[in-house]
Amino acid sequence: MRPLTYAKPKHMLMIAGKPVLEHTLDFLRLANIQDVCIVVGYLKEVVMNYFGDGDRFDTNITYAHQEKRLGLAHALKYAQSHLENESFVMVLGDVMIRLDLKEMIEQHQAHNAVATIGLATVDDPTPFGVVKMDETLRISKLIEKPKVPPSNYVITGLYIFNNDIFSAIDKIQPSWRGEYEITDAIQSLVEQGEPVYGYPALKYWKDTGRPIDLLEANKKFLSDYLGNYIFGEVHQGCEIDGIIRVEKGSVLHTGVRIHGPVSIGEDSFIGPKCRLGPYVQIGSNVRLVENVTLANTIIMNNTLISNDTVIKDSIIGENCQIGPDVIAEGTDNVFGVVIADNSVVGPNITFTPGNTLGPHSTIQPQPTVNKNQESE
Repeated sequence: MRPLTYAKPKHMLMIAGKPVLEHTLDFLRLANIQDVCIVVGYLKEVVMNYFGDGDRFDTNITYAHQEKRLGLAHALKYAQSHLENESFVMVLGDVMIRLDLKEMIEQHQAHNAVATIGLATVDDPTPFGVVKMDETLRISKLIEKPKVPPSNYVITGLYIFNNDIFSAIDKIQPSWRGEYEITDAIQSLVEQGEPVYGYPALKYWKDTGRPIDLLEANKKFLSDYLGNYIFGEVHQGCEIDGIIRVEKGSVLHTGVRIHGPVSIGEDSFIGPKCRLGPYVQIGSNVRLVENVTLANTIIMNNTLISNDTVIKDSIIGENCQIGPDVIAEGTDNVFGVVIADNSVVGPNITFTPGNTLGPHSTIQPQPTVNKNQESE
């Protein structure tokens, strides 16, 4: 997800008004899970400063620091002292998941399982971890990226474990990529005859590892989970169609047209004749000057977009300044542009689809940008 993750971990990128990881906390609370340990590492301060002790999220949060990123099993071991000899849920911080977690927990308990794995079905499972299981959902094998998949059920990054998982982790060796794989630990439990089950009832699953994935998840969560309310100021002459959320302190100026779903954070200014939507997420303290068009786009906090600019299928980071008459649009399979934090784009710039700008980049007028630019 670079260049966006130079300044923050990818699970702290915004989707539908919240960091990805906050959506995960929402998901856990739906199953009445309030005690959470977050394993942190890269840019841990960003996570810890945002979530704190979890009080404002109605959650009790503790932290475990993974010194080196050596795999999921390695990360889980760092959390062991926080888990108090009981069953627990493990979910990856950069995946967006929706299912009936209470029902999954009930299945885990009914089978007296040592592990239960959340599964999704895909047309092409070869890029994923895949499971083989019987009609009772008991898993007999886990295979990473198989050439000939035994099923279309893939591992999503959601698990329920008993503490047996820790003794299994202690026995595994690093994989070919030098990491301690959670799938190796689970497979060792399977080979010992321990009850390991799948739970294939996912309603939604998206790994947010690429810009196009982040935009797709934003579209899904804006469509299905966005609250419909306006706490800001709406001037006369605005046209609003569909679901819209406007936080306090934000202003929609005369002539603004919005086709929801659209989410606007606190203290943002949407200038005259701007056209937003569908599927637009605007952060806090964002300023759209005049006649700005946005669609299928995420604009992060403290960013300025000047007049007569068109941005679609794109992600703009924090503290950016986008000049007038800028154009960025994607195609069906390619995002428009990804601009990392603290970047400046001058006037009359047209981006070809799929371009990225690193943090602290500056682009001044030229006919077309055709190559990726790293940060200066």
